[in-house]
Amino acid sequence: MTRTRWFFVALAAVTSAAAHAQGVRVKLPAWAEPVLLDSMRQEQVIAGTPEAVYSATLHAFADLGIPIGNTDNAHGIIGSEKFDRLHSLAGAPMSRSFSCGESATGPNADSYRLSIAIVVWVSPSKDGGTTLGLAAAASGADISGVYRNPRECASTGWIEGKIIAGVQKYVK
Repeated sequence: MTRTRWFFVALAAVTSAAAHAQGVRVKLPAWAEPVLLDSMRQEQVIAGTPEAVYSATLHAFADLGIPIGNTDNAHGIIGSEKFDRLHSLAGAPMSRSFSCGESATGPNADSYRLSIAIVVWVSPSKDGGTTLGLAAAASGADISGVYRNPRECASTGWIEGKIIAGVQKYVK
């Protein structure tokens, strides 16, 4: 092969690998660019097969009132790319799940409309069992009257803990 052909073969391989490596990106109002949720992923090993954990995760989402958006069972991804909530999530005030700063009336998450993204990755664990990766992010909008730019809201880890507990409840 000529040097030019090798270059294009190598470029095609790198481009293909980069396209596959692209993770779950979600557009939330507070961010100028899509949020790469893979970069926020926290992992937990769960006893059970990937199939059982995947199914249990779907049940846990339903129990917690988290809508299921795109799923990809071939790659073990369950996504709730963007849903809006006011005041509470999974039976608790929003500030349990997300931190959007404070105001004179308390945590902003409790009074803002939050656009939320939650994604779960299910994959076989190296040591047996299944690795459950979780990531959550939100964008908060003040609904009190005067328009203000949306704020980035960080996960507190509480909703991820509730998902893990729900998955463990269903995995036999």
